[in-house]
Amino acid sequence: MKTERLTILVSANEKKALAAQAKVLNITASEVVRRAVAQYRPEEDEEQRLLNALADELEVSARSAQHALSAARKELEATRAYFAAKRKEPPQARIA
Repeated sequence: MKTERLTILVSANEKKALAAQAKVLNITASEVVRRAVAQYRPEEDEEQRLLNALADELEVSARSAQHALSAARKELEATRAYFAAKRKEPPQARIA
């Protein structure tokens, strides 16, 4: 395999992270970069972005549904209480 040299600039923290990952895998930092490049799929990044956006929308919708259900429960309880009170009223009071 013919190789070529590539010089890249990274921050001190990125360099430390790269060295740490290489040490864990028992490979060179260059090999970590080569593997990362080989596995990089920008279309998957776009898919992940879309999935995250959909998940965010779903979370908002779920919260909205929970609030609507809570309001409906309160209204139902008020309606039940109203009719329970009506059943307990004396018959002459209902005519008015």
